[in-house]
Amino acid sequence: MRAEGGPQVSVITRGLNIPWDIAFLPDGRALVTERPGRVRIVAADGRLLTTPAATVKVTTGEEGGLLGVAVDPQFSAGQPFVYLSLDTAGEYQVQRWRLAGDTLTYDGTPLRGVPADSTIHVSSRVRFGPDGAMYTGTGDAGQGSRAQRAGSLNGRILRIPPGAFRGGPQTPEVYASGLRHPQGLAWQPGTRQLFVTDHGASGFDGASGNDELDAVVAGGNYGWPVARGTNPGAFTGPAHLWVRTIAPANVAFVTQPASAWTGRALVTALAGRQLRLLGFAGTKVTEDQPLYSNAYGRLRAVTEAPDGSIWVSTSNRDGRGSPVSGDDRILRIVPPAGGAGPAPRPRPACPRPRPAAAAGAAKPGPLARRVAKSQRVAQLALRQLRRIEARADGSPLPRACPGRQGTVKATYRQLRITYRIAVSALRLHAGLANRLLGQAVTPPAPRLTLVGGSRTPATPRQVRRTERIAQAALRRADALARAVRGQS
Repeated sequence: MRAEGGPQVSVITRGLNIPWDIAFLPDGRALVTERPGRVRIVAADGRLLTTPAATVKVTTGEEGGLLGVAVDPQFSAGQPFVYLSLDTAGEYQVQRWRLAGDTLTYDGTPLRGVPADSTIHVSSRVRFGPDGAMYTGTGDAGQGSRAQRAGSLNGRILRIPPGAFRGGPQTPEVYASGLRHPQGLAWQPGTRQLFVTDHGASGFDGASGNDELDAVVAGGNYGWPVARGTNPGAFTGPAHLWVRTIAPANVAFVTQPASAWTGRALVTALAGRQLRLLGFAGTKVTEDQPLYSNAYGRLRAVTEAPDGSIWVSTSNRDGRGSPVSGDDRILRIVPPAGGAGPAPRPRPACPRPRPAAAAGAAKPGPLARRVAKSQRVAQLALRQLRRIEARADGSPLPRACPGRQGTVKATYRQLRITYRIAVSALRLHAGLANRLLGQAVTPPAPRLTLVGGSRTPATPRQVRRTERIAQAALRRADALARAVRGQS
Protein backbone atom coordinates (compact mmCIF):
# COMPACT_ATOMS: atom_id res chain seq x y z
CA MET A 1 0.00 0.00 0.00
CA ARG A 2 1.49 3.29 -1.11
CA ALA A 3 0.26 6.89 -1.15
CA GLU A 4 0.52 9.17 -4.16
CA GLY A 5 2.19 12.42 -3.21
CA GLY A 6 3.22 12.63 0.43
CA PRO A 7 2.66 10.04 3.18
CA GLN A 8 -0.88 9.72 4.55
CA VAL A 9 -1.61 9.45 8.28
CA SER A 10 -4.74 8.06 9.92
CA VAL A 11 -5.63 6.73 13.38
CA ILE A 12 -6.10 2.98 13.79
CA THR A 13 -7.32 3.00 17.40
CA ARG A 14 -7.61 5.29 20.41
CA GLY A 15 -7.80 5.10 24.18
CA LEU A 16 -4.78 2.88 24.87
CA ASN A 17 -2.67 3.17 28.01
CA ILE A 18 1.01 3.59 27.08
CA PRO A 19 1.17 1.21 24.09
CA TRP A 20 4.79 0.08 24.18
CA ASP A 21 5.24 -2.37 21.30
CA ILE A 22 3.39 -3.89 18.34
CA ALA A 23 3.77 -7.27 16.63
CA PHE A 24 1.73 -8.74 13.77
CA LEU A 25 0.38 -12.29 13.65
CA PRO A 26 0.36 -14.24 10.37
CA ASP A 27 -3.42 -13.73 10.04
CA GLY A 28 -3.08 -9.94 10.07
CA ARG A 29 -4.07 -9.31 13.68
CA ALA A 30 -1.78 -7.12 15.76
CA LEU A 31 -0.67 -7.62 19.36
CA VAL A 32 -0.12 -4.43 21.34
CA THR A 33 1.47 -4.30 24.78
CA GLU A 34 0.31 -1.69 27.28
CA ARG A 35 2.93 -0.89 29.90
CA PRO A 36 0.61 -1.37 32.92
CA GLY A 37 0.45 -5.08 32.00
CA ARG A 38 -2.13 -5.77 29.30
CA VAL A 39 -1.76 -7.36 25.87
CA ARG A 40 -4.39 -6.04 23.47
CA ILE A 41 -5.45 -7.38 20.08
CA VAL A 42 -6.25 -5.19 17.10
CA ALA A 43 -8.26 -7.21 14.60
CA ALA A 44 -7.26 -7.34 10.95
CA ASP A 45 -10.03 -4.82 10.19
CA GLY A 46 -8.59 -2.34 12.71
CA ARG A 47 -11.02 -2.97 15.60
CA LEU A 48 -9.53 -2.95 19.10
CA LEU A 49 -10.90 -5.96 21.01
CA THR A 50 -12.38 -4.94 24.34
CA THR A 51 -11.05 -7.89 26.36
CA PRO A 52 -7.25 -8.09 26.73
CA ALA A 53 -5.58 -11.23 25.41
CA ALA A 54 -3.63 -11.37 28.69
CA THR A 55 -3.08 -9.44 31.88
CA VAL A 56 0.52 -9.83 32.99
CA LYS A 57 1.87 -9.25 36.50
CA VAL A 58 4.48 -6.52 36.17
CA THR A 59 6.30 -3.94 38.26
CA THR A 60 5.33 -0.54 37.00
CA GLY A 61 7.45 2.54 37.64
CA GLU A 62 8.83 5.43 35.69
CA GLU A 63 9.89 3.17 32.81
CA GLY A 64 9.14 -0.41 33.87
CA GLY A 65 6.18 -2.68 33.22
CA LEU A 66 5.13 -4.72 30.20
CA LEU A 67 7.41 -3.78 27.33
CA GLY A 68 8.18 -5.72 24.14
CA VAL A 69 6.30 -8.35 22.16
CA ALA A 70 7.44 -10.71 19.40
CA VAL A 71 5.85 -13.63 17.58
CA ASP A 72 7.64 -16.98 17.32
CA PRO A 73 9.37 -17.28 13.91
CA GLN A 74 7.76 -20.74 13.55
CA PHE A 75 4.30 -19.60 14.61
CA SER A 76 2.68 -20.80 11.39
CA ALA A 77 4.52 -24.14 11.64
CA GLY A 78 2.93 -25.26 14.89
CA GLN A 79 4.72 -23.07 17.44
CA PRO A 80 1.90 -20.70 18.54
CA PHE A 81 4.04 -18.72 20.96
CA VAL A 82 4.31 -15.05 21.76
CA TYR A 83 7.21 -13.60 23.75
CA LEU A 84 6.87 -10.68 26.14
CA SER A 85 9.68 -8.65 27.73
CA LEU A 86 8.81 -7.14 31.08
CA ASP A 87 9.86 -5.88 34.49
CA THR A 88 8.58 -8.00 37.37
CA ALA A 89 9.68 -8.76 40.94
CA GLY A 90 12.89 -6.76 40.60
CA GLU A 91 14.15 -8.43 37.45
CA TYR A 92 13.89 -8.14 33.70
CA GLN A 93 12.41 -11.22 32.03
CA VAL A 94 11.33 -12.55 28.67
CA GLN A 95 8.27 -14.76 29.08
CA ARG A 96 6.70 -17.17 26.59
CA TRP A 97 2.92 -17.24 26.19
CA ARG A 98 0.76 -19.59 24.09
CA LEU A 99 -1.92 -18.02 21.87
CA ALA A 100 -5.24 -19.81 21.30
CA GLY A 101 -7.90 -17.74 19.60
CA ASP A 102 -7.82 -14.35 21.28
CA THR A 103 -6.33 -15.57 24.56
CA LEU A 104 -2.74 -15.84 25.75
CA THR A 105 -1.72 -18.36 28.42
CA TYR A 106 1.62 -18.34 30.26
CA ASP A 107 3.96 -21.11 29.03
CA GLY A 108 7.46 -20.40 30.46
CA THR A 109 10.28 -17.92 31.04
CA PRO A 110 13.30 -18.43 28.75
CA LEU A 111 15.14 -15.38 30.17
CA ARG A 112 15.16 -14.27 33.77
CA GLY A 113 17.47 -12.94 36.46
CA VAL A 114 18.52 -9.65 34.87
CA PRO A 115 18.53 -7.08 37.72
CA ALA A 116 15.83 -4.45 37.34
CA ASP A 117 16.01 -3.07 40.87
CA SER A 118 15.27 0.46 39.73
CA THR A 119 12.34 2.29 38.19
CA ILE A 120 14.43 3.33 35.18
CA HIS A 121 16.50 1.87 32.32
CA VAL A 122 14.84 -1.53 32.31
CA SER A 123 14.83 -1.66 28.46
CA SER A 124 13.91 -3.27 25.72
CA ARG A 125 12.13 -4.97 22.93
CA VAL A 126 12.50 -8.66 22.15
CA ARG A 127 13.21 -9.55 18.53
CA PHE A 128 14.16 -12.54 16.38
CA GLY A 129 17.17 -12.08 14.12
CA PRO A 130 17.72 -13.38 10.61
CA ASP A 131 19.70 -16.23 12.21
CA GLY A 132 16.56 -17.43 14.05
CA ALA A 133 17.95 -16.49 17.47
CA MET A 134 16.19 -14.35 20.06
CA TYR A 135 17.70 -10.95 20.93
CA THR A 136 16.81 -8.47 23.60
CA GLY A 137 18.45 -5.42 25.16
CA THR A 138 18.92 -4.72 28.85
CA GLY A 139 19.45 -1.34 30.48
CA ASP A 140 21.90 -0.39 33.21
CA ALA A 141 19.00 -0.10 35.72
CA GLY A 142 20.23 3.33 36.69
CA GLN A 143 23.77 2.19 37.57
CA GLY A 144 26.09 2.92 34.69
CA SER A 145 28.95 0.81 36.05
CA ARG A 146 26.91 -2.33 35.41
CA ALA A 147 27.29 -1.81 31.66
CA GLN A 148 31.04 -2.49 31.95
CA ARG A 149 31.11 -4.86 34.94
CA ALA A 150 32.36 -8.37 34.19
CA GLY A 151 29.62 -10.97 34.57
CA SER A 152 26.83 -8.41 34.46
CA LEU A 153 23.77 -8.89 32.26
CA ASN A 154 22.88 -5.20 32.41
CA GLY A 155 23.69 -2.74 29.63
CA ARG A 156 23.83 -5.60 27.14
CA ILE A 157 22.37 -7.10 24.01
CA LEU A 158 21.57 -10.70 24.93
CA ARG A 159 21.12 -13.61 22.52
CA ILE A 160 19.39 -16.98 22.99
CA PRO A 161 20.10 -19.56 20.26
CA PRO A 162 17.43 -20.71 17.81
CA GLY A 163 14.84 -22.98 19.41
CA ALA A 164 16.30 -22.73 22.92
CA PHE A 165 13.76 -20.03 23.77
CA ARG A 166 11.01 -22.69 23.59
CA GLY A 167 12.51 -24.48 26.62
CA GLY A 168 13.17 -23.53 30.22
CA PRO A 169 15.32 -20.67 31.54
CA GLN A 170 18.44 -20.16 29.44
CA THR A 171 21.88 -18.70 30.09
CA PRO A 172 22.03 -16.04 27.39
CA GLU A 173 25.03 -15.14 25.30
CA VAL A 174 26.28 -11.61 25.86
CA TYR A 175 26.24 -10.40 22.27
CA ALA A 176 27.28 -6.80 22.96
CA SER A 177 27.89 -4.57 25.98
CA GLY A 178 28.47 -0.98 27.07
CA LEU A 179 24.88 0.23 26.49
CA ARG A 180 22.84 2.55 28.70
CA HIS A 181 19.19 2.05 27.80
CA PRO A 182 18.78 0.22 24.46
CA GLN A 183 15.16 -0.02 23.36
CA GLY A 184 14.98 -0.47 19.58
CA LEU A 185 16.45 -3.40 17.61
CA ALA A 186 16.19 -3.95 13.85
CA TRP A 187 18.17 -5.71 11.13
CA GLN A 188 18.91 -3.94 7.88
CA PRO A 189 17.60 -5.87 4.86
CA GLY A 190 20.36 -7.16 2.62
CA THR A 191 23.29 -6.53 4.95
CA ARG A 192 21.68 -8.28 7.99
CA GLN A 193 23.37 -5.62 10.14
CA LEU A 194 21.78 -5.20 13.57
CA PHE A 195 21.03 -1.59 14.50
CA VAL A 196 20.14 -0.62 18.08
CA THR A 197 18.88 2.69 19.45
CA ASP A 198 20.39 3.67 22.81
CA HIS A 199 19.34 6.61 25.00
CA GLY A 200 22.10 9.00 25.98
CA ALA A 201 22.58 10.59 29.39
CA SER A 202 19.66 12.55 30.81
CA GLY A 203 21.16 14.77 33.52
CA PHE A 204 21.65 12.62 36.61
CA ASP A 205 24.30 10.50 34.89
CA GLY A 206 25.83 13.09 32.58
CA ALA A 207 24.94 16.05 30.44
CA SER A 208 21.74 15.39 28.52
CA GLY A 209 22.24 14.27 24.93
CA ASN A 210 24.34 11.98 22.72
CA ASP A 211 21.58 9.51 21.84
CA GLU A 212 22.95 6.79 19.59
CA LEU A 213 22.10 4.50 16.72
CA ASP A 214 24.65 1.70 17.05
CA ALA A 215 25.65 -0.79 14.36
CA VAL A 216 25.98 -3.70 16.77
CA VAL A 217 28.43 -6.51 16.12
CA ALA A 218 29.15 -9.61 18.18
CA GLY A 219 31.53 -8.77 21.01
CA GLY A 220 31.19 -5.01 20.51
CA ASN A 221 31.51 -2.70 23.52
CA TYR A 222 29.77 0.64 22.98
CA GLY A 223 31.43 2.46 25.84
CA TRP A 224 28.78 3.45 28.37
CA PRO A 225 29.46 4.98 30.87
CA VAL A 226 33.18 5.44 30.12
CA ALA A 227 32.82 6.94 26.65
CA ARG A 228 30.00 8.57 24.77
CA GLY A 229 29.42 10.62 21.68
CA THR A 230 32.07 11.54 19.15
CA ASN A 231 35.06 10.40 21.23
CA PRO A 232 34.61 6.66 21.79
CA GLY A 233 38.28 6.06 22.56
CA ALA A 234 38.97 2.32 22.71
CA PHE A 235 35.25 1.51 22.38
CA THR A 236 33.03 1.21 19.31
CA GLY A 237 31.52 4.54 18.32
CA PRO A 238 27.95 5.07 17.13
CA ALA A 239 26.80 4.70 13.54
CA HIS A 240 24.76 7.85 14.04
CA LEU A 241 24.53 10.38 16.85
CA TRP A 242 21.93 12.84 18.05
CA VAL A 243 23.96 15.30 20.10
CA ARG A 244 20.78 17.02 21.26
CA THR A 245 18.57 14.38 22.84
CA ILE A 246 15.56 13.02 20.98
CA ALA A 247 15.10 9.91 23.22
CA PRO A 248 15.05 7.28 20.43
CA ALA A 249 12.55 4.62 21.47
CA ASN A 250 12.47 2.21 18.54
CA VAL A 251 13.77 1.59 15.03
CA ALA A 252 12.25 -0.31 12.10
CA PHE A 253 13.28 -0.68 8.47
CA VAL A 254 10.86 -0.20 5.60
CA THR A 255 11.29 -3.44 3.68
CA GLN A 256 8.38 -3.68 1.27
CA PRO A 257 8.93 -2.38 -2.29
CA ALA A 258 7.56 0.50 -4.36
CA SER A 259 7.93 3.16 -1.68
CA ALA A 260 10.16 6.22 -1.51
CA TRP A 261 10.99 5.02 2.01
CA THR A 262 11.98 1.47 1.04
CA GLY A 263 15.41 0.63 2.47
CA ARG A 264 15.28 3.49 4.92
CA ALA A 265 14.79 3.22 8.68
CA LEU A 266 12.26 4.96 10.91
CA VAL A 267 13.18 5.95 14.47
CA THR A 268 10.56 7.09 16.97
CA ALA A 269 11.49 9.95 19.30
CA LEU A 270 9.94 10.48 22.72
CA ALA A 271 11.55 13.75 23.82
CA GLY A 272 11.88 14.79 20.18
CA ARG A 273 8.14 14.23 19.62
CA GLN A 274 8.79 13.19 16.04
CA LEU A 275 9.61 10.39 13.65
CA ARG A 276 13.08 10.34 12.06
CA LEU A 277 13.60 8.99 8.53
CA LEU A 278 17.14 7.68 8.07
CA GLY A 279 18.73 6.93 4.70
CA PHE A 280 21.73 4.66 4.25
CA ALA A 281 24.53 3.99 1.83
CA GLY A 282 25.29 0.42 2.78
CA THR A 283 25.39 0.54 6.58
CA LYS A 284 26.40 4.20 6.72
CA VAL A 285 23.73 6.75 7.66
CA THR A 286 23.62 9.46 5.01
CA GLU A 287 20.24 11.09 5.68
CA ASP A 288 18.32 12.05 8.84
CA GLN A 289 15.01 13.80 8.26
CA PRO A 290 12.51 14.72 11.02
CA LEU A 291 8.83 14.00 10.30
CA TYR A 292 5.65 15.07 12.13
CA SER A 293 7.51 17.22 14.68
CA ASN A 294 5.16 17.97 17.62
CA ALA A 295 2.17 16.76 15.61
CA TYR A 296 1.27 13.73 17.74
CA GLY A 297 3.38 14.11 20.86
CA ARG A 298 5.73 11.41 22.15
CA LEU A 299 6.17 8.52 19.69
CA ARG A 300 7.26 5.08 20.90
CA ALA A 301 6.54 1.92 18.86
CA VAL A 302 7.12 1.68 15.10
CA THR A 303 6.41 -1.45 13.04
CA GLU A 304 5.88 -2.25 9.37
CA ALA A 305 2.48 -3.89 8.83
CA PRO A 306 1.89 -6.78 6.39
CA ASP A 307 0.22 -4.39 3.91
CA GLY A 308 3.30 -2.13 3.86
CA SER A 309 1.85 0.63 6.03
CA ILE A 310 3.70 1.80 9.13
CA TRP A 311 2.11 1.61 12.58
CA VAL A 312 3.35 4.07 15.19
CA SER A 313 2.14 4.39 18.79
CA THR A 314 1.97 7.54 20.87
CA SER A 315 3.18 7.59 24.48
CA ASN A 316 1.56 10.69 25.91
CA ARG A 317 0.10 9.02 29.02
CA ASP A 318 3.44 7.80 30.38
CA GLY A 319 3.81 10.68 32.86
CA ARG A 320 6.16 12.65 30.64
CA GLY A 321 3.80 13.72 27.89
CA SER A 322 0.80 15.99 27.45
CA PRO A 323 -2.13 13.73 26.59
CA VAL A 324 -5.02 14.98 24.50
CA SER A 325 -8.43 13.49 23.91
CA GLY A 326 -8.10 9.99 22.45
CA ASP A 327 -4.58 9.30 23.70
CA ASP A 328 -2.85 7.06 23.51
CA ARG A 329 -3.30 6.21 19.84
CA ILE A 330 -1.89 3.98 17.14
CA LEU A 331 -1.22 5.89 13.94
CA ARG A 332 -1.17 4.31 10.50
CA ILE A 333 1.18 5.91 7.98
CA VAL A 334 0.99 4.96 4.30
CA PRO A 335 4.44 5.67 2.84
CA PRO A 336 4.70 7.69 -0.36
CA ALA A 337 4.98 5.82 -3.61
CA GLY A 338 8.37 5.89 -5.22
CA GLY A 339 11.41 3.88 -6.19
CA ALA A 340 12.91 0.85 -4.59
CA GLY A 341 14.85 2.82 -2.04
CA PRO A 342 17.19 5.71 -1.43
CA ALA A 343 19.28 6.84 -4.33
CA PRO A 344 22.84 5.57 -4.17
CA ARG A 345 25.36 7.99 -2.76
CA PRO A 346 26.92 9.86 -5.69
CA ARG A 347 30.55 9.26 -6.29
CA PRO A 348 32.62 12.28 -5.41
CA ALA A 349 33.97 14.11 -8.40
CA CYS A 350 37.66 13.94 -9.07
CA PRO A 351 39.56 17.02 -7.97
CA ARG A 352 40.63 19.40 -10.68
CA PRO A 353 44.22 18.79 -11.76
CA ARG A 354 46.83 21.17 -10.50
CA PRO A 355 48.16 23.49 -13.14
CA ALA A 356 51.34 22.15 -14.66
CA ALA A 357 54.53 23.92 -13.78
CA ALA A 358 55.43 26.60 -16.29
CA ALA A 359 58.20 25.81 -18.74
CA GLY A 360 61.56 26.74 -17.31
CA ALA A 361 60.27 26.86 -13.71
CA ALA A 362 62.62 25.68 -11.00
CA LYS A 363 62.28 22.01 -10.14
CA PRO A 364 60.99 21.19 -6.65
CA GLY A 365 63.68 20.60 -4.06
CA PRO A 366 64.16 17.38 -2.07
CA LEU A 367 61.88 18.45 0.79
CA ALA A 368 59.07 19.30 -1.63
CA ARG A 369 59.47 15.93 -3.35
CA ARG A 370 59.23 14.16 0.01
CA VAL A 371 56.07 16.10 0.90
CA ALA A 372 54.50 15.19 -2.45
CA LYS A 373 55.37 11.52 -1.94
CA SER A 374 53.88 11.52 1.57
CA GLN A 375 50.69 13.04 0.22
CA ARG A 376 50.45 10.31 -2.41
CA VAL A 377 51.04 7.63 0.26
CA ALA A 378 48.28 9.04 2.48
CA GLN A 379 45.90 9.27 -0.46
CA LEU A 380 46.66 5.68 -1.43
CA ALA A 381 45.88 4.50 2.11
CA LEU A 382 42.59 6.36 2.27
CA ARG A 383 41.58 5.23 -1.23
CA GLN A 384 42.32 1.59 -0.37
CA LEU A 385 40.26 1.78 2.84
CA ARG A 386 37.35 3.42 1.06
CA ARG A 387 37.33 0.59 -1.46
CA ILE A 388 37.21 -1.95 1.39
CA GLU A 389 34.34 0.00 2.95
CA ALA A 390 32.44 0.18 -0.34
CA ARG A 391 32.75 -3.57 -0.92
CA ALA A 392 31.49 -4.27 2.61
CA ASP A 393 28.53 -1.90 2.11
CA GLY A 394 27.70 -3.13 -1.37
CA SER A 395 28.16 0.45 -2.61
CA PRO A 396 29.79 1.61 -5.85
CA LEU A 397 33.56 1.63 -5.62
CA PRO A 398 35.15 5.05 -5.23
CA ARG A 399 36.08 6.63 -8.52
CA ALA A 400 39.67 6.04 -9.59
CA CYS A 401 40.90 9.56 -10.30
CA PRO A 402 44.04 10.27 -12.28
CA GLY A 403 47.03 11.45 -10.31
CA ARG A 404 47.23 15.20 -9.85
CA GLN A 405 50.11 16.75 -11.67
CA GLY A 406 51.91 19.91 -10.71
CA THR A 407 54.14 21.14 -7.95
CA VAL A 408 53.66 20.44 -4.24
CA LYS A 409 55.61 22.85 -2.12
CA ALA A 410 57.24 22.09 1.22
CA THR A 411 54.93 24.42 3.15
CA TYR A 412 52.76 24.14 6.25
CA ARG A 413 49.67 24.10 4.03
CA GLN A 414 50.76 20.95 2.21
CA LEU A 415 51.85 19.27 5.45
CA ARG A 416 48.43 19.97 6.97
CA ILE A 417 46.68 18.52 3.90
CA THR A 418 48.80 15.37 4.09
CA TYR A 419 48.24 15.07 7.83
CA ARG A 420 44.44 15.34 7.50
CA ILE A 421 44.31 12.71 4.77
CA ALA A 422 46.46 10.31 6.81
CA VAL A 423 44.47 10.81 10.03
CA SER A 424 41.20 10.25 8.11
CA ALA A 425 42.64 6.97 6.87
CA LEU A 426 43.72 5.92 10.38
CA ARG A 427 40.24 6.62 11.77
CA LEU A 428 38.52 4.79 8.93
CA HIS A 429 40.85 1.83 9.47
CA ALA A 430 39.88 1.61 13.15
CA GLY A 431 36.17 1.56 12.31
CA LEU A 432 36.54 -1.04 9.57
CA ALA A 433 38.79 -3.29 11.66
CA ASN A 434 36.16 -3.37 14.38
CA ARG A 435 33.27 -3.87 12.01
CA LEU A 436 34.80 -6.43 9.63
CA LEU A 437 37.25 -8.26 11.89
CA GLY A 438 35.81 -7.67 15.35
CA GLN A 439 39.04 -6.00 16.46
CA ALA A 440 38.84 -3.23 19.06
CA VAL A 441 41.30 -0.85 17.42
CA THR A 442 41.94 2.58 18.89
CA PRO A 443 42.70 5.07 16.13
CA PRO A 444 46.06 6.67 16.88
CA ALA A 445 46.08 10.39 17.45
CA PRO A 446 49.39 11.50 15.97
CA ARG A 447 50.28 15.10 16.61
CA LEU A 448 51.77 17.51 14.15
CA THR A 449 52.53 20.92 15.65
CA LEU A 450 52.75 23.66 13.05
CA VAL A 451 52.87 27.22 14.33
CA GLY A 452 52.74 29.63 11.44
CA GLY A 453 50.90 30.59 8.28
CA SER A 454 50.08 28.30 5.38
CA ARG A 455 53.10 29.49 3.36
CA THR A 456 55.61 28.95 6.16
CA PRO A 457 58.42 26.68 4.90
CA ALA A 458 58.46 23.20 6.45
CA THR A 459 61.51 21.93 8.29
CA PRO A 460 63.09 18.53 7.61
CA ARG A 461 61.92 17.32 11.02
CA GLN A 462 58.30 18.27 10.29
CA VAL A 463 58.46 16.58 6.90
CA ARG A 464 59.87 13.42 8.49
CA ARG A 465 57.04 13.40 11.04
CA THR A 466 54.44 13.70 8.26
CA GLU A 467 56.11 10.88 6.30
CA ARG A 468 55.83 8.56 9.31
CA ILE A 469 52.14 9.31 9.82
CA ALA A 470 51.35 8.68 6.14
CA GLN A 471 53.36 5.46 6.09
CA ALA A 472 51.59 4.21 9.22
CA ALA A 473 48.25 4.77 7.52
CA LEU A 474 49.33 2.81 4.45
CA ARG A 475 50.71 -0.07 6.55
CA ARG A 476 47.41 -0.39 8.36
CA ALA A 477 45.43 -0.21 5.13
CA ASP A 478 47.57 -2.94 3.57
CA ALA A 479 47.23 -5.14 6.67
CA LEU A 480 43.45 -4.76 6.71
CA ALA A 481 43.20 -5.55 3.00
CA ARG A 482 45.17 -8.76 3.54
CA ALA A 483 43.02 -9.76 6.52
CA VAL A 484 39.77 -9.13 4.65
CA ARG A 485 41.01 -11.13 1.64
CA GLY A 486 41.91 -13.94 4.02
CA GLN A 487 38.31 -14.08 5.28
CA SER A 488 36.82 -14.40 1.79
